Amino acid sequence: METSGYDSLAQSLYCAEQLQRSEARAGELAGYSLAQLMSLAGRAVFEQLQHHVSEGARIAVCCGEGNNGGDGYIVARLAHQAGYKVDLYALKPNVKLKHENNQPAIQARRACRELGLVEYPLNQCLSLSPDIIVDAVFGIGLSRPIEGEIAQWIRQVNQAQKPVLAIDIPSGINADNGCVMGEALVAQTTVTMIAYKRGLFTGASPAYVGQLLLADLGVGEYFVTLERPDWRRVSGSPYDWLGDRAMNAHKGNHGHVLIVGAGAGMPGAGILAMLAALRAGAGKVSVACHPNNVGIIASQQPEAMVHGIEQPEQLSELLEAATAIVIGPGLGRDEWAYKVYRTCMAVNTCKVIDADGLYWLAQDPVQSSQLILTPHPGEAARLLKCRTQDIENNRFEHALLLHNQYHAQIVLKGAGSLISSTRGNWLVDRGSPAMASGGMGDCLAGFVGALLAQGLAPAQALTAGVFWHAVAGEVAGEVAPRGTLASDLMPIIRKLVNGWMPE
Repeated sequence: METSGYDSLAQSLYCAEQLQRSEARAGELAGYSLAQLMSLAGRAVFEQLQHHVSEGARIAVCCGEGNNGGDGYIVARLAHQAGYKVDLYALKPNVKLKHENNQPAIQARRACRELGLVEYPLNQCLSLSPDIIVDAVFGIGLSRPIEGEIAQWIRQVNQAQKPVLAIDIPSGINADNGCVMGEALVAQTTVTMIAYKRGLFTGASPAYVGQLLLADLGVGEYFVTLERPDWRRVSGSPYDWLGDRAMNAHKGNHGHVLIVGAGAGMPGAGILAMLAALRAGAGKVSVACHPNNVGIIASQQPEAMVHGIEQPEQLSELLEAATAIVIGPGLGRDEWAYKVYRTCMAVNTCKVIDADGLYWLAQDPVQSSQLILTPHPGEAARLLKCRTQDIENNRFEHALLLHNQYHAQIVLKGAGSLISSTRGNWLVDRGSPAMASGGMGDCLAGFVGALLAQGLAPAQALTAGVFWHAVAGEVAGEVAPRGTLASDLMPIIRKLVNGWMPE
């Protein structure tokens, strides 16, 4: 797993300002003018277009007024010259082009007019029943919500369910945070230029981007020398962090995870965390739960040790023996839960805090790099005393706020989970909609606890756990996403922590 200081183009994520600031300079270093860069971008999209539709197909090319529109005009010209039926639609059709204006986008637009391509209003782009729509209306510079007639145009295109090929980013998606700016086109494929924009990977955007392709235009290697990314994608497998087990290993070499949770009437979350910790390779796993749950939890897996806790004093020996503690799955919010939580927080052992553990942490905040916090957006909002929608409006900003406010290792869960840690800021763009079911977070908490117990540093354990958990979800839900359960991940987790990775 590559997590060094080297900024590979495949891993690096940038904000719009960085692209706007340095793409021209990167082009200069590669020997290209802005006009040549635009030509390369248009050709990259046209080559992708050829994979989607055969010669003679009808193509609706929708163009805006900026450089994104310029890319679209080049696609229109190339497609027309190659024998496609091209219909051109513009945000502002048939505006007068000043003869002295030699900006690349204007040059590309003028070239289309010289070929006899007529510009029609955007809202007519479905009138001739195109086989595919090229979206070159709004690029990464979009800064305000789309409203009025343009919003209506987007809704009409989405309802028509025609294939959409987006240039750089689907119109209406914020390049920095992945939010929908009022309305956004749903693309089948997005070809993004030079480097990855971070908003393409998290928030609402995964539902709009479709297949994401990077066209670095031959300048990416220069761009990464000019701009340092604040966020990077996790790639590869973290198996090297665990390594092979020694031939003379015994259970004491691989840690003791203590799962603290399963309050009255809530055994399920504790069971899932327990199973994940066992399958992720912890040498020993104990569960401290409400006395009423001992029988049902113990019956699920005989290898775990289950202890009913009447009074928090009964935790002393368990806490002393543990090498990693997971607090929260099914813990509850009553007096018993609070006393148990406070007792666990008094010890120095590294802790994973999830679910109801996060509820109690929000009531009485603690700062420590030995804490691993695993909130979903609602839990993050409670920790930061804001609204869930605030979190979703800028996931990057709030992941950093969580890390800075609690000094902890943080994952902000969701599509495009964000990790802010002492090892840097990482995005995990693996996972599946199949994981949208109860218990997945409990599974992750137990998984991370087991990696901690086996000797990984807190930030390593979190990064590896989130990545592997997401991959396990993909595999479990590959054939039939609906109905995938957290317990379906357990056999896959076992394979992943032994070095297997799906092709």
